[in-house]
Amino acid sequence: MNRLRDILLLFSVCCFFIACKPGVPGDVIQPDDMEEILIDLHVADGMALSNPAAADNIEYYRLLYRLGVLKKHDVTQAQFDSSMVYYARYPDRLHDIYEDVAERLSKKALALGASAADINRYGTLTSDADTTNVWLGERSIVLLPQPPYNTFSFTIVADSAYQKGDRMILNFDTDFIFQDGMQDGVAMLAVRFANDSVASSVVHFSGSQHRTLEVADSKRVGIKEVKGFFYMNDGGGVQNTTTLKLVSIYNVRLIRFHGNSKNMPENQDSKEPMNRPEERSDTSVAISLDEMHQMRLDER
Repeated sequence: MNRLRDILLLFSVCCFFIACKPGVPGDVIQPDDMEEILIDLHVADGMALSNPAAADNIEYYRLLYRLGVLKKHDVTQAQFDSSMVYYARYPDRLHDIYEDVAERLSKKALALGASAADINRYGTLTSDADTTNVWLGERSIVLLPQPPYNTFSFTIVADSAYQKGDRMILNFDTDFIFQDGMQDGVAMLAVRFANDSVASSVVHFSGSQHRTLEVADSKRVGIKEVKGFFYMNDGGGVQNTTTLKLVSIYNVRLIRFHGNSKNMPENQDSKEPMNRPEERSDTSVAISLDEMHQMRLDER
């Protein structure tokens, strides 16, 4: 009897804490509605960028389309801004919302007419004799201005499947949803070889783009480790917490090509920018995020 009473007491306490968990206030745009608005804002930005008539005044058309999105959802600019003030205080909630948004970006792009080849370049690759997608993380990444959500790093330790002369190619697509401010993201791909030398490739990105970074074992010494990161530049530390600033990185692929791979793309025929690696000899055996960040500053 006492055991049953204790169980009921524990159940009541759990229900109490669940009921007391703070939710989103009623005067704030709810998460499901915010997700739909963010999807449409992404589409609106794409329309502004692709409209030939908007070439000379992108910001005007972007604002025009965004106002149309708010009108569609029966939301005023003031309501949206005040909701962003709330979500800016809880970046984890906004991050969760936009993770769902990021998963839908590829499908939305297809619905708007993008070719499957543009969206899923190397997307169907899993593994064959010479070509493998070795990306182990989520295919969609969301970055926000507030740490720790402004950086995503990855590390892949080479195994026996890697061969001398391998070539690593990092592919990804990006979308920025910004109300104002500088749009600037940084991606880095670095490879540590068997002799502890390091080759790296860094690229800045903004807007809606497909980007590619490449690092090759050109000296055929063997790959020991692959590292990299995605970083959202905060504009020199100046942040306006009342405006929407999101970066979506999706369709992430890290393709390993063996030196004799027939699937290896020819650089001269590639339509997207291919950033060349810079090789250096390091005495250290690891690349920290601080080192990567310093390399980003040095590049500027």
